[in-house]
Amino acid sequence: MAEKGDKPNEVTSPDVNIDKGTKTSSHVTVDLESETYTRPGAQLSDKLTFTNKKGNTITGYPVIVDFRRLLQLSLGGSKSSLLDSAIIPGITNRDLLHAVIGLYDVSLSEMTPDVLYSTVCEKWARTIILVRDLQETLDELEKRRKSEPPEEKEEMDDDDGEKGSVKGSELSVDDVYEEDDETPSKFSEVFSDSDTDDDDVDEDDDDEEDFSKGINSFITSVTDRRKSRKSSDGPITEEMIGIENRIIGCATFEKKYVKHRDRVIHLTLVSVRKRCRNFGIGKFLLSQIVEPKVVGNYDAIVVHADNEAVEFFQKFGFSDDIVLNSRWRELAEQFTNCTLMCYLPGFSGHRLLTSIKIPGIEMYELEQEFLKWKEKTLEVYQQQVTCMMRMKHEVMQLKYTTTTQDKFLKALVEENEKLKTEKIVAEKELLDYRLTTARTAFENEKRQQDCDDISTQELINSLQRQVDRMDLQLKHKRTSSRDLMDAITNKPNGSFTVIDESRYMAFTQQDSKDEEEPYDHIKDSAFFYDVTEKFKQQMMLDSMACKKCEVSTISKALVPEKIKKAYKDRVQKLTDPLMVLDLYFCGTLEHPERIKEILKGGFTERDFICGDFGKGLYFSKFPSKAAHFSKLGSLLKVEVAIGNVETVVKPDRTRTSPSTGYDSILTPGRLTHMLGQGDASMNQEHVVFDPNQVIPLCLLSYETS
Repeated sequence: MAEKGDKPNEVTSPDVNIDKGTKTSSHVTVDLESETYTRPGAQLSDKLTFTNKKGNTITGYPVIVDFRRLLQLSLGGSKSSLLDSAIIPGITNRDLLHAVIGLYDVSLSEMTPDVLYSTVCEKWARTIILVRDLQETLDELEKRRKSEPPEEKEEMDDDDGEKGSVKGSELSVDDVYEEDDETPSKFSEVFSDSDTDDDDVDEDDDDEEDFSKGINSFITSVTDRRKSRKSSDGPITEEMIGIENRIIGCATFEKKYVKHRDRVIHLTLVSVRKRCRNFGIGKFLLSQIVEPKVVGNYDAIVVHADNEAVEFFQKFGFSDDIVLNSRWRELAEQFTNCTLMCYLPGFSGHRLLTSIKIPGIEMYELEQEFLKWKEKTLEVYQQQVTCMMRMKHEVMQLKYTTTTQDKFLKALVEENEKLKTEKIVAEKELLDYRLTTARTAFENEKRQQDCDDISTQELINSLQRQVDRMDLQLKHKRTSSRDLMDAITNKPNGSFTVIDESRYMAFTQQDSKDEEEPYDHIKDSAFFYDVTEKFKQQMMLDSMACKKCEVSTISKALVPEKIKKAYKDRVQKLTDPLMVLDLYFCGTLEHPERIKEILKGGFTERDFICGDFGKGLYFSKFPSKAAHFSKLGSLLKVEVAIGNVETVVKPDRTRTSPSTGYDSILTPGRLTHMLGQGDASMNQEHVVFDPNQVIPLCLLSYETS
């Protein structure tokens, strides 16, 4: 990488020497301390001498040009005025542009001239051009002409060795560039070096203004100068030499802002003439690009390097790190088959206010950058830890929810198995009863047939034993009924006395067989006793509920037969008709006047609740939770055919039915905010969307002390 010399306007490298005694032209060299990048065109330094490994030298001086501004300022001027305002004496700025485009065109074969014109003449584009000394160009052309064999002079160009010429019939009337598929490039007759450079680059978009005006005139003049050199027998004069013979190399860059924050120098095009390579010219051009006094202050230099030029840019401190260069990915939209690389300058000499000379300001800026980096790193770490903690808590909550649902499902499975077992036992008892009845009938018939063989005394004794047995059973039934009535009599405080379970089951089984009695008060008393005891036990399960709750009265529902028939028909149509539960209705709080109508006529759609999990009938297994949504001191106990249950976790107030294949849904409940207090399964609610799946049983009126 080139280093700065002792003076601001001197640039040297291991193979670059300054020729201080030679004057370049009438143009004055601009001091690099001034803002050269704000001028349309300026000379950067005096003549420079470049030396290759063989000891050959090339002399030239660099200029920086803003072609867009330069051509717009000189628009409409006469030829003499254009020559007076030219950056290079005797060469118009438009010819200089065509020569630069020609060099890029023959070096970068993948880019068309129209793209090159729009790139070089972009609004904020600048081009650094290394122009060869005029006298040195004359000497070299004369030397090459003398060294060429006579038989090759007819075919080889005196300057570059191109073949052929441009015919007048091929020139456009408008004298602008027009793409031609048959000819690879219009500039193939200008420069002979058509190989790619060791550091060529691609570029981007079109411009609304056509800067290719005069391209055909320029190519015609190049052809005329070539012919004059070939036909001349005398020495080559200055009139026979054009700018196409003097350009050594050039580099185009563009100043951009990325995300309105980062100042970026986008190095779009770099090219060195083929026979001028290996003289360190590419290194010199790149050293000018990274110099803030030439291109201005910047935060980064970005280049899209061909794969062959990656190592060249790496030598100058460019990085091809993918993560680092992703910061400039918006500049890579129109580039393919290349590697995005960037150069980040140091802290010294890159301040906005370069005129301020404060001792230690670089260290202060460095410290500020470190502090900013530390704050951003800390912020990123905090965000990562926050995300990890939230993910951890989310996993824990999901695990807790899964565990709760597993417990609930296990309880449902156990209850289902219990109901199946009870059903099997009941069917077995019914079968035993039928078998006993059939056996008794058969024995009676057989006994009647053998009646003649039995003596009168034996028949009397048998009848007496049967009468004694019937008297004993009747006495036992009366005693059991009296004991049960005494046991379940309401006491003044509303409590009930617990009776022996075996006596209660025997009585209820015996009572269930009596189908002829229209209304059995004993059976209702047993039902009320069972409802009361379950109410007390379930209230005690809730640690948040009042422990002292006593049932004062129980009103049995008197539902018509047609409602019962509709309920039974609906149960038979369920996916799982065996899943029937006794639950508590969660919905008399808003409309307590509906309680009496429900007890007499059952549920209707008027009793539906618009809850968090849809519009339907909500029920709970626990009276303490149903009390939150019921009239104070009153609970409706119902029988619900839940069928095949769908577990729903996400609230959806628009739901009006369970999913296909399900008869009801099970939800976390509307009291989920109490998850941290007690068992979460106690908040769960069953929701049905058909009133025929529910039949009321009774109304419990209770008191709390």
